[in-house]
Amino acid sequence: MPRNTETVLVVDDETEDLTSTRTVLESAGFAVITADHFQTALAGFTAHRETIDAAVLDVSLPGRNGCELARELLKLAPDLKILFVSGYVGAEVIRFYGVPAADIHFLQKPFTPSDLLDRMGKVLRSPEHLLWLNPREGDGRSKVPEE
Repeated sequence: MPRNTETVLVVDDETEDLTSTRTVLESAGFAVITADHFQTALAGFTAHRETIDAAVLDVSLPGRNGCELARELLKLAPDLKILFVSGYVGAEVIRFYGVPAADIHFLQKPFTPSDLLDRMGKVLRSPEHLLWLNPREGDGRSKVPEE
């Protein structure tokens, strides 16, 4: 089985979820940077921007949510791959934040290690970037209004 070499930022305010996600990703060869809320995630990403390939973001974070964090991260790195996770009503929670659920990578909590690794592989191989969060000029897709 090939080892992964990518670096992933994992952001979750639930300590148990943060630890288990980190453990699963590290056991598969990923380098992992963790954060438990918006500001530490943004600071960690800024410090390691050149090495981070993807982010696993909990949608429901205290204060500013995971969708807002994704917008900020994509301003800094437009090609960043993002996997959203949540324990709340599946991908439907994303619609609450004005995000088209069909255009995201999402994994419902709780998830198994194999589910996480399978989805992470799909995210990393995906050619599609999250245009609704960081639309490029002239791409023909509609923008979601800023909050």
